[in-house]
Amino acid sequence: MTLKNMKNGISVKDTLKYIGLVLCFVALETVFRVQPELQVRYVSITDEVPILFDLLYGVIFATIIASIPRTRKKLKRSVYVVLYAFLSIFLLSQYLYCRIFDRVYGLKTLQYAGEGGDYAAMVLSYFDRSFFLLLSLFFVIGIAGYFFLSDFPIRLSGVKRAGAVTFVGILCTVGILLVPVMFKEPPDNGGGTYRFKKTVYEQWIDNKRAVSMFGAYEFLARDCYRYFQKTEVSEEDMETIREYFSANVQKENEMTGVFEGKNLILVLMESMDDWLINEETTPTICKMMDEGIYFTDMYTPIFGSAATLNAEFCGYTGLVAPADGTPLVYYTNHAFPYSLPHLFRKNGYSAKSFHYNSGEYYNRQNIHNSVGFEEYVSYLDYEEDRTAQRDSTLTENEEIYKKFTEGDSFFNFVITFSAHATMGASRPYSHEDEALQIYPEYLGKYQSEEMDSISAKARLTDDMFAGLLQRLEQDGLLDDTVIIAYADHYDYTILDQDYLKEISDADNIYELSKTPFFIWAEGVNAQRITKTVNTMDIYPTICNLFRLDNQGYFLGNDIFNNFYEGYAFWQDGSWISAGSGFYNESGVYIKENEKEKYLNVEHMISEKLKMNQLILDTDYFAQISGKD
Repeated sequence: MTLKNMKNGISVKDTLKYIGLVLCFVALETVFRVQPELQVRYVSITDEVPILFDLLYGVIFATIIASIPRTRKKLKRSVYVVLYAFLSIFLLSQYLYCRIFDRVYGLKTLQYAGEGGDYAAMVLSYFDRSFFLLLSLFFVIGIAGYFFLSDFPIRLSGVKRAGAVTFVGILCTVGILLVPVMFKEPPDNGGGTYRFKKTVYEQWIDNKRAVSMFGAYEFLARDCYRYFQKTEVSEEDMETIREYFSANVQKENEMTGVFEGKNLILVLMESMDDWLINEETTPTICKMMDEGIYFTDMYTPIFGSAATLNAEFCGYTGLVAPADGTPLVYYTNHAFPYSLPHLFRKNGYSAKSFHYNSGEYYNRQNIHNSVGFEEYVSYLDYEEDRTAQRDSTLTENEEIYKKFTEGDSFFNFVITFSAHATMGASRPYSHEDEALQIYPEYLGKYQSEEMDSISAKARLTDDMFAGLLQRLEQDGLLDDTVIIAYADHYDYTILDQDYLKEISDADNIYELSKTPFFIWAEGVNAQRITKTVNTMDIYPTICNLFRLDNQGYFLGNDIFNNFYEGYAFWQDGSWISAGSGFYNESGVYIKENEKEKYLNVEHMISEKLKMNQLILDTDYFAQISGKD
């Protein structure tokens, strides 16, 4: 009996090589998951769940390869190379995506791949030392795995070999399905819900947290399962939503109906970060903030897979994009009878949306149509690309402006573009391009070219507000028009994130999400609202100001409700509040916080995100149509 051929047909050498191959696949995922740039450590690095999942998948991958007879060496090597390359590319793409957007993408997110092509130049800038170090580690692990290519540890052939492979595969699959059984139930009081694997696994509330808790292999497998899973509408789900809304009553306050009957221009300011708002760069916006209602502690958390699309959808429906990254175009056949366009039209207004990009981009035209806008107006239909990129095109192009102001009463939704992305990201303004040609004084203003560029571009957005006030006054519409403006997200396209944190006076990704938000109207009492608020609060606040009957179908809060203390939260369960402090996955508080209040906030966040997903999954408003 030799080391290679033992009595029962088990080869010690092949067994060791088989184990080595398993560990290579485990190492590949582990190296990815613990990268500090990803910041996905929502659990300990030694947590048994992701390790167990990785081992089970590693055995499956290794068994597939090792089951190929040693006489088919080329096939064995080809299968390994293809499988390893696929997993490596998947992990590297997730690494880059997470570094840029602080999120992990799912299969449904790939519908936005075309739009993502605009960011190609920015993605290339992340091919830095960290990326190539990770790539090198993947390469070394891959080479090791190549030399571990072995025959199946038990020397069998034909039917017996197939049976043994099938047995191992079934055993591992059963193991994968049984691992979630060991997950601990979250407490009934809702405290720490998103730190419990059971909640994350069942609701799949945050892709990034899921990768950390279960590993990238299980994330990919479950994401595939959920991609093809058909959503079932149950009466239990419907009743859960009904009970939630039954206790949700919009109460009147001193601001109820103050703008009733007036026109509304709702402006989503693309990439207008708070540090950009100053007397030099945005004089008109600063003037409107001083004269109007300025919300000093506004946060725009990113939900779903498209930050701008989420912010606009939330602004006019009060709902956020699904946490699993499902594109909003999936819901274009859903009913949104209580969206702002529908509510304003019900009150005799026209409702149009205006933006630079074509309607096909993000399927925006279909989405806007589904929520009730009568027309999507793209500047590209009226101007050449270069001119259409300027936000001031809205008032400088007579055909567009005529559409903008026609009708006795109007609700117009404007998405700006001028400040979209920095140099090297999407459609960049370089030193020879328009923004810095128009405002050359910004050249060299900051320590980086991209900061100079984005500042000059922000000035172009401010020009739009200046032109808007001027045209409305000339046409006698200013007294009867309200302008409400909010940002979609902080400027995550800026490559020097450390400098961005410094200039934004932010310590973390959550505080970076602080953005400008204001309401302006001729003669309104100037106010500075210091309450912490978030994008979900815009919809119910507008409904209150214009006395729109939304029948309590909202998830946010009317900011002027005196009982609302104010908060902002993210899809990973983190939250921030001026009154309650800050909490994230590490349990770190910036301020002191009472235990009871902290539990109440976490329970509230859990409920809101659950309701949001159920409303979209069940097409709730279509289900209740005609029953109210």
